[in-house]
Amino acid sequence: MLIKKSETREHKNSPSCTVWEHDHPTDNLSLATTLIDGRYPEEKRVTNTECEEIVYVIGGSGVIHSDKGDFEIKEGDSYSFKKNEKYYIDGNKLFLTLINAPKWTFEQYKEVE
Repeated sequence: MLIKKSETREHKNSPSCTVWEHDHPTDNLSLATTLIDGRYPEEKRVTNTECEEIVYVIGGSGVIHSDKGDFEIKEGDSYSFKKNEKYYIDGNKLFLTLINAPKWTFEQYKEVE
């Protein structure tokens, strides 16, 4: 199934973060892209309580601040978040592809601490 960019659902998660969801008809995984320019989330940290997530850097740069450490990322890098890993991201025009398994849902995405 083809999903065109014009068919994605856009979410403005914060002033520094915009997400475009590609709604493929599967419960096994999900795909999105995001642009982070600043700190996301603006306060605290976030976690995925039901899914693992892999991010791939399409452009820009940033730092992932996780309970596993701080990791500088730039174009061509990828990072894998474990289920329940708490994090925030400082992005400098950081453009990411997000892959989640099982499929990401807003209900399982939590702001913590």
